[in-house]
Parts: sequence; C-alpha cells; structure tokens
Amino acid sequence: STSMDDREWMYTGHPSQAGRTTEWVTKTNEFVEAAFARGQRKSWCPCLKCGNGREQAKKTMCRHLQKHGFKRGYTRWTPHGEPERSREEVVRRRTNNNGTGIVDIVADFNDAREEGSEEELEESARAFLEMLNSSQQPLHDHTNQCQLDAIAQAMSIKTQFNMSRDSFNSMVTSWGRSLLEGHKLAKSWYEAKKILRALKMPYEQIHACPNRCVLFAKEYADDKYCAKCKASRYVERDLSDGTKKQSKVPANVLRCFPILPRIQRLYLNEDTAK
Repeated sequence: STSMDDREWMYTGHPSQAGRTTEWVTKTNEFVEAAFARGQRKSWCPCLKCGNGREQAKKTMCRHLQKHGFKRGYTRWTPHGEPERSREEVVRRRTNNNGTGIVDIVADFNDAREEGSEEELEESARAFLEMLNSSQQPLHDHTNQCQLDAIAQAMSIKTQFNMSRDSFNSMVTSWGRSLLEGHKLAKSWYEAKKILRALKMPYEQIHACPNRCVLFAKEYADDKYCAKCKASRYVERDLSDGTKKQSKVPANVLRCFPILPRIQRLYLNEDTAK
C-alpha cells in the first residue's frame, strides 16, 4: 500500500471553504479513474461523508469528493492491490449502526435517486423510502432530531419498561410540553402507531415471560405458564376463595419491528443484491 506521506495532497489541496488546488483536482481525477479502472459500476467512496463505508457510482463519487473532500486518515487504496472489504463486513456495519440507521437509509436512497436512470429501484422499496424521507422533517425548528427518531425513541422506552398506553400518553404529553409550539412529536400511542403504519413499519407483538425467561412463540406459543420459571403468561386476578384466575391480558409483551425495510435497503439496486 501507499504511505500517508504520498496522500498529503488529499487534505492540503482541499482546505475548508478555501477552494481546491490544481494538484488536488488533477490527482483526484486520477484517483477516481483508477478506482473504476476495472469497469465496475460502483466502488467504495472515500469521501468524508461516506468514509469508505458505501459504494457509489463514478459520478456520485466525483460529486462527493468535490463537495466533502477525502475522509481523514485514509488508508484503503483498493486499486493498488489492497483487497476490498467483504460484503459481510459491509452488511454487518450497516445493520449494527443503531445510532444513525435512519439517517443512513435516507442518505442511501437520496444517493440512488441522484444517479437517475443508472438504477431502477424496486417499487415497494421506493414507496417506503419516499415516505421515510418525508418523515425526516425536524421535530421542531431548533433541533436536528427528526420526527421519526423521536417517535422511535419513545417507542423504545415504552417497550423497555413495558409501559401501558396511558403511561406512554402521559410521557409524550409531558415531553411535548417542553418542546416548542408546533412540534411534530406524536401526542399519543395511537398517533405514533399511525405514523409507523403509514411508513409500512408495523410491529409484531409477542407475549413474553414477565421474568424474561422465554418468549411465548414457536414451541411455547400455546403455553400459559413459563416453561422455566412457571410464571403466568397472563395477568392473574385473586378470587374470593383465595385462588388465582388468569385474565386475557398478557403479563409482558415484546414489540418487534420487522427487519424487512432494512433488507429492502440492501437490495435497492442490482449491485447490492449480488
């Protein structure tokens, strides 16, 4: 591989807000040509935004480098013999990135749209991501947090602490009072659920042991008591004779969001599907 001294031009020739040097433009063009020398449609983009973590078409990579410059500490120079990361590594990075997952999904979709006719997005994925993109509106005028992030955070808290709908409604009501007027935070459980359904992100409810031993699914789907700790699957009521009777209310519920939208994102174009 090439030493970092050979790549000093990547940073000295693209100072922030100060234009680009002739050397930077020339060598960047040479770099891009080398990156696509094998005739592939896409290559890892080393811009500051993608950070060598996403593949881009040639025109998109040029645009990204012109706008953002190269990522700091650049060490991967694939055209000079260094092997590319495996598809498994890329998928693992994307699916494990909990903090910026929504932002990445929208960014990938916008990059795909910019490439125009070079890619044909699968229709259901297109509809889903168009709706997702519209939900990126800020929670209010003085924050970068988007509406969907805030709703997802509230839903996560509800699931983590097994909150009732009334408790959830009280939480988002109190949270909303601390925000600016006109905020876009969901005002109730019903409204949050409606937004998620509009995004085609329905959740699946799975009954769980109140002590978190097992999920009442698969071989335990018909059980009324935990196979490990014997706890009741449903809330029990005390009867006058001192016995207990199971109600129809589950003692604990796990709410799962489907992975399908994540998978659709990975299969937006032919190269990724391969």
